[in-house]
Order: sequence, then structure tokens, then C-alpha cells
Amino acid sequence: MALEQSERRREPRYPVEAKVTVHKDGGGSIGAMASNISSAGMLLRVERPSDLREGERVTVDVELPAKPGAPFSAWGAATVVRVDGGIFAVHLEAGTFAESAPLP
Repeated sequence: MALEQSERRREPRYPVEAKVTVHKDGGGSIGAMASNISSAGMLLRVERPSDLREGERVTVDVELPAKPGAPFSAWGAATVVRVDGGIFAVHLEAGTFAESAPLP
């Protein structure tokens, strides 16, 4: 019997709308929006399918608004674990959170 999606997750996921830039290890960047996040992963959406592949190493830069006018940024080393058209998931392996300057 197949496991339900929620049964496979080790950590709870939280809905979020945040701008993300995905930096490919081989060069190049992809703009995306985070749909949900957990301590171990993130689901991202792009407007058009990308050339990301499962197993590919990436770095993600995330803009998480802590309060209006004061974004909270995060970055993390990750591995792409699922690609389905304009949706892909990454497993976060290391990262940091920091206050950043207000966006223009």
C-alpha cells in the first residue's frame, strides 16, 4: 500500500509565499516562489519548467518577510529531490537566517 504524502514527511510543512532564487552549482539562477517550507525542505514553483534535475545540488536564497519593510533572508545548501513541470522540491541540508536591508 502506498504511503500518503503526509505520512512520508518527518517534519511539518508550513505554507509560505516567499521569493526564492535558486543558484545551480553548474552556474545560472532560477527565480521561484516558495509554496511551503519545513526545517528539512521546501516546495518551489516556477512560471515555466526549468532544466533542474533530481539529485542536482543547488543553493537557495529566500526572502522571508518578518514584518513590513524589514525582510528576513535565508540561504541554504540543498539537493533537488523532485521535479514535476513547474513545481520542484528541495531537501535543505545546511543554511542560515539573517536580517537583511529593506528591499527597494
